[in-house]
Amino acid sequence: MPATPRLYDKVFFFSYAANVFMLMSISLLFRYADFIESMGGDEWHLGWVVGLGSVGAIVFRIYQGTAIDRFGPMLIWLLSLAGLIISNLLHVQIENVDGWGLYATRFLMNLCIAGVFGSWLSFVTLRVPAEKVAEVIGVVGSSGFAGMALGPVIGDWIFSRDVADWQNVDLMFNVSAALLCGSFLAAASGGYLDWRYRKQNGLPLHRSAKEKGGPGLWQLLKKHHPGFLLIVAAIMGLSISIPGTFLRPFAAEQNIDQIKVFFLVYNIVAFVTRISFRRAPEILGLRNAILLGLFFMSLSMFAYTLVDSTTTLIVPAVAGGLAHSFLFPSVVAGGTAFFPRENRGLATSLVLAMYDVGVLVGSPLVGISVTGSRLVDLPAYPLTFCIVGIIMLGVGLVLLRMYDRGDGNEMRRKTKPSTAG
Repeated sequence: MPATPRLYDKVFFFSYAANVFMLMSISLLFRYADFIESMGGDEWHLGWVVGLGSVGAIVFRIYQGTAIDRFGPMLIWLLSLAGLIISNLLHVQIENVDGWGLYATRFLMNLCIAGVFGSWLSFVTLRVPAEKVAEVIGVVGSSGFAGMALGPVIGDWIFSRDVADWQNVDLMFNVSAALLCGSFLAAASGGYLDWRYRKQNGLPLHRSAKEKGGPGLWQLLKKHHPGFLLIVAAIMGLSISIPGTFLRPFAAEQNIDQIKVFFLVYNIVAFVTRISFRRAPEILGLRNAILLGLFFMSLSMFAYTLVDSTTTLIVPAVAGGLAHSFLFPSVVAGGTAFFPRENRGLATSLVLAMYDVGVLVGSPLVGISVTGSRLVDLPAYPLTFCIVGIIMLGVGLVLLRMYDRGDGNEMRRKTKPSTAG
């Protein structure tokens, strides 16, 4: 009988390192607002650039799942990392906040981010049994928290330099590209070791492009679909993306110069919680783990209204870190549980596409809410955060009524009891 890859082997740790470098690069760009501001933009521009840029991610998700299932996740992973490096370098050439070049480059960046996350998750989860998917997503996902804790520290250091704003912005994108080169090398090393292990132990390799592809996205959705969980994934996308997009201008409005404290606390809490409670979806059930994440995320939104100093940033950071650690692996595992194993790449891409829909719809709405509230002399950020928090609580109530508890690798929609005699 062919050997089964060990859960935590060298391939796993190369994948882990690749994601640390990747998230350091992405979280360094949490100061994207400084880039927009350096060209004369505000939250209105920031919301639309980030929101419309996510169309690239959504478009790619439609084809990405089929490509992963057909060509294998490693090829898509490496190509996406290469494209992301290029998109960072292209940002250095942009000088106009209203030009099409900015939107096109952000489109490419989001497209490649989608490619990296979808293929990386598929690569990691396809190496483990179905009952271990939520656990492995939780453990390997902790690499993202490590990366997101370090990126903002580098960002604060870059923008503390006494040079012109455009010089800081250029350095930010160049360092981000360099970190992605490290991610590329780690991913390629892990892919080579996995290929060699499978070849030596008689394990099946990924299907080649010459083989007939399986059913497409729409055919699979007719037979397997997570239902309301897709809405939950969208709300998750909105809430998780808010700090990375809007925390910098929010902090500036509160006369807070440094944002690294928030992301250090957020990611330390998320890392420790993810590792300590990695079996929570299996023990509590997927639905309950998601509900716990939604509760903490709504609490985080309300906690932003208390922020008036660097120290008070810790409160929403703790709640947000707890939320992220429970929410993301449970939603991904719950959504993919409705699909056959051989279509897990497509299923993962679908769930992440809905995450991107949340960014697409949510980022412009948050930007409109903030700028619109200012026009009518309402508390811009507090009002916006409270609205998001209330929406999340409402989504949690609907989820509670529609789904059974589930376990670590299965989730079911509730059915009406039979009235047959």
